[in-house]
Amino acid sequence: MIRFFLGPLPEWAEETHPLLRYELRARGKRRRALTWLGVLVGIALLVGIGFLTGTQFLLEPLSPNITESANRLLYAPALILQIIVILATYSLTSGAIGEAVRRQQWDSLRATAGGAELALRTRWAAVFYRLRPLLIAITLIRLVLVAGILWDLTAFQGEYLDLLISGIVPQLSIPITPDLDLGLAVAILLLAFMLTAGLLLPFTGVALDAALGLLISIYVRQRTYSALVQVVLILLRFGTMALLGFGYLRFMEGALPMPDASAFALMFGFGAWADWGLRFLHLSVFGEIWAIVPYGVFLGLALLAAALIQALLAKLLLGWAIRRAQQRG
Repeated sequence: MIRFFLGPLPEWAEETHPLLRYELRARGKRRRALTWLGVLVGIALLVGIGFLTGTQFLLEPLSPNITESANRLLYAPALILQIIVILATYSLTSGAIGEAVRRQQWDSLRATAGGAELALRTRWAAVFYRLRPLLIAITLIRLVLVAGILWDLTAFQGEYLDLLISGIVPQLSIPITPDLDLGLAVAILLLAFMLTAGLLLPFTGVALDAALGLLISIYVRQRTYSALVQVVLILLRFGTMALLGFGYLRFMEGALPMPDASAFALMFGFGAWADWGLRFLHLSVFGEIWAIVPYGVFLGLALLAAALIQALLAKLLLGWAIRRAQQRG
């Protein structure tokens, strides 16, 4: 899946690399069977949770609108999967160096030319391989929601997007001739930015969290302190997510008035950090934001920029971790 976005991977990120293969060493048959059993039970639970939340705990029927029902059914399961991915990412990385030290492998790796660098890079890449089933599930859900957006665009004889951008701030009107206005083309482009960001953010988010976890593992190696730091980091991460989510809900309910710039910042923070743009993969919700948040039509572009910045930060943090690992004993 990552190859689809990035093309050929570096040698250290290929499953055939010895260090990465060691990180992903095969598990016993019994453990694999238990893993698949857990997956099946998890799927059943997520389906049940999605149905309960989609029907307001059986108090409301599902909407006859297909895309509305799909969003109501899939949002909670997708959000739960993302939370599991974040927890797993920190768990796989924040104690990486301490684990290598306890196994008496770290000194050997540092004594080998480029050993510390390869160890950290392969540990970072291993996160994506180990979380591959969850990332695939998250991506498939998002693809379903993207398909729903494309379906909604055909509503009202294909003029639904025209209706959504009428009356927004700023007005997307770029008249070329009396009969030609590029405003709709710009709106389509901005929506395409949102769809792209919605598919990229889970991967760049995991990349950033994994790099941060590895950087922490360089400085905190004792198991007790590592576990404590991991708990604090997770509490901060989810505390921020909860605050952004609460602010988003209150604002959309009209119970949290705020200046235009603050409203845009709240929507941006919620999409980039809290749910990785998941809520905005619903055209009626995204269109409502366009209408009530000035310049909200540019949120897709802002979130795409956020995804690229997350990827850059992940690279910088991983490089920082590598340099510190090579310097420290």
